[in-house]
Amino acid sequence: MQREYEEQGFFRFIASGGKELKCLKPGERDVNTTGRIIEATQKELITREGTHRTVVEGVIADYTAKMPFLSWIVHPQLVRDRVIRVENAYVRRWNGLVTLYFGRNTNLYEAKVHFPDYNELNKPHKRTIGDIIRCRGAFDIIVEGDILDDGDRMVVDDGTGALVLVLQQVSQQVSQPEQLLSFGTPVIVRGDVILRNEYVLIAKSLRQKDNRLLLSELVSFMARYTVLW
Repeated sequence: MQREYEEQGFFRFIASGGKELKCLKPGERDVNTTGRIIEATQKELITREGTHRTVVEGVIADYTAKMPFLSWIVHPQLVRDRVIRVENAYVRRWNGLVTLYFGRNTNLYEAKVHFPDYNELNKPHKRTIGDIIRCRGAFDIIVEGDILDDGDRMVVDDGTGALVLVLQQVSQQVSQPEQLLSFGTPVIVRGDVILRNEYVLIAKSLRQKDNRLLLSELVSFMARYTVLW
């Protein structure tokens, strides 16, 4: 593990011979990296052949990004808060999200290195939309931009790019969302960017730049005015 000092004297951690999680792209193979396990949960899947298989899904993080992972092997190193060295992983999309996969040829080792702590790595990273699109998506990030109207859709634009905005807690469409989010409203959005024919920002929380929480107000608005079929 190396430490690279930046201009103001702060340093960042670099796993020797490995890749940063930020900007890993679908299709990459033979990925070596180091990260801290943020979440790890066993889950049972039914394969196409109809057999049951236990996998481990969760979140891994380094100083650059957080990323979901899926392991086809129930590995003893996949424990919350453990720092692991990953060798020979690969990257695909899962439900639109860029995801790191651990297969039968993937090696996992506990890494006895100095690494940022759990609470620090569990924080979302602020990213520009242009950077997110270039990296083909992102998990648990913060975007600041302005609300634009694109027909019947809300779009957030930060000057480097634009993303369709979808509210995670809302399953129904609202006929007049502009009552709460008008054109040009400056917002801070936390969420995931996935690919659904185009890049979509799934908002987990949404605030105006004056720090007023908007997502709960939008949910309340929808409950009052949306007809459930």
